[in-house]
Amino acid sequence: MKIYYKQFFILFFFCVFCSNLVRAESTAFIDIDYILNNSNLGKSIYLDLEKLNKKNLKSLESKEEKIKKKKDSIENKSNVSTKEQLQKEIDLFKKEVNQYRAEKNKLLENFKIKKKNDLGNFLTKINPLIQIYMKENSIDIVFDKKQIFVGNANKDITKEILKLVDKEY
Repeated sequence: MKIYYKQFFILFFFCVFCSNLVRAESTAFIDIDYILNNSNLGKSIYLDLEKLNKKNLKSLESKEEKIKKKKDSIENKSNVSTKEQLQKEIDLFKKEVNQYRAEKNKLLENFKIKKKNDLGNFLTKINPLIQIYMKENSIDIVFDKKQIFVGNANKDITKEILKLVDKEY
């Protein structure tokens, strides 16, 4: 008989605990990507990132063109130059290629870091607006739309938050 009391107590505790977790008074969901792509603040972040990316690409393309010209020059001199002189030029060329690769990797890494920081700053800026909206509208929990399989369209607060972000920034 004691086993049944223990099972009943565990089942009762589990039901009460789970029902409190699942039963949020008010929930909503938001599409952060939509806000990032369509808000003035998000568009300016993407515009800055795009300018930096184009600048980096232009820089890398000009250096790549110089490396290709040097390679062609070495190939043309291969029949005329001495073996020692050719080896020196090949070694210098390899050194330049390695420097180019290192610079390219550094630019890519710096771009990734800047993008991550800018997007993090975006989320930091809009978080207080979402908090205020939640408080004013008695919302307990806001989920990211990507994490929602099916939801009531009335619970989507994306457009309201977009308006607030554009108004604030």
